[in-house]
Amino acid sequence: MDLWLDTDPGFDDWMAWLLMESVPGWRLHGVSVVAGNAPLETTLGNALRIKSLHGLATPVYAGCDRPLAQPQVTAQDVLGIDGMASTGRRLDVPPAAVSAGHGVTALIDAVRANPGRITLLAVGPLTNVATAFLLAPDLPGLLKSLVIMGGSTVGGNATAAAEFNIHADPEAAAQVFGSGTTVRMFGLNICKQLRVGDAHVQRLRAAGSDEAGVMGDYLDGYVDIGRRQGRTAQSLYDPTPVIYLAHPGRFELRMGRVDIELSGRHTRGMTVCDLRGPALARANAMVAMEATRGPELVDWAMERLAARLAR
Repeated sequence: MDLWLDTDPGFDDWMAWLLMESVPGWRLHGVSVVAGNAPLETTLGNALRIKSLHGLATPVYAGCDRPLAQPQVTAQDVLGIDGMASTGRRLDVPPAAVSAGHGVTALIDAVRANPGRITLLAVGPLTNVATAFLLAPDLPGLLKSLVIMGGSTVGGNATAAAEFNIHADPEAAAQVFGSGTTVRMFGLNICKQLRVGDAHVQRLRAAGSDEAGVMGDYLDGYVDIGRRQGRTAQSLYDPTPVIYLAHPGRFELRMGRVDIELSGRHTRGMTVCDLRGPALARANAMVAMEATRGPELVDWAMERLAARLAR
């Protein structure tokens, strides 16, 4: 499978990226970084340290540093100044070198060089993707598929109505959902069905390497977000669509119409998901609804990551 990752690391972005690098037969053509969980300078630095820590060869490009229209928002109030969250060791390795060129241009070039082959996985705000579609209107039709982590059928986490990735750049999301390509949407509702907890932290640490220890500490910090809210486990956000790509038969997706609310006083950034029959004539998305035996899928992901970290 040929892939491109658009991301705003973020610890769960890190998990998603390393998982993509661990599946035999998958080829990750590039990683474009966007502002989201933290400003671009921080998310890019995180990405370059992740690349350095694991010795990854995939090129990493700097993308857009601000939303299309609104002021920038971040998740640093939840994830800390580095946007990553950790209760132990820090990701303090020297950063790898950033690849030359803009992430949007690199994405366009890669898709045009591989028409009909690349699955674009976007797990941050959709600024880079929307900008690519605006600059290259042929791009949506050249993708094999577009898969995002964003949105929700059941309310939000950034606001009562809006999920963070969409809330961070609603205009970009509206552009992407209106691009003419079918968006496979993995929102809060499906991510809540795949959860990580203390046993998964120990599973990573048990891989034994220094890489595993660092990543295990960060996973502990990620799980601690749930602990602070009285939960024993934390939803697995950005890795969920990666797990879908590996096990598509284990997920139920429903065709529907998704529109982005841009003007509501209390609902700006909401993904309005119309899954009724009459909406199918205007369908623009496949919305993930159910995961079969979610704990088994999480175990598969942790086994892949542990095996990669033990090398």
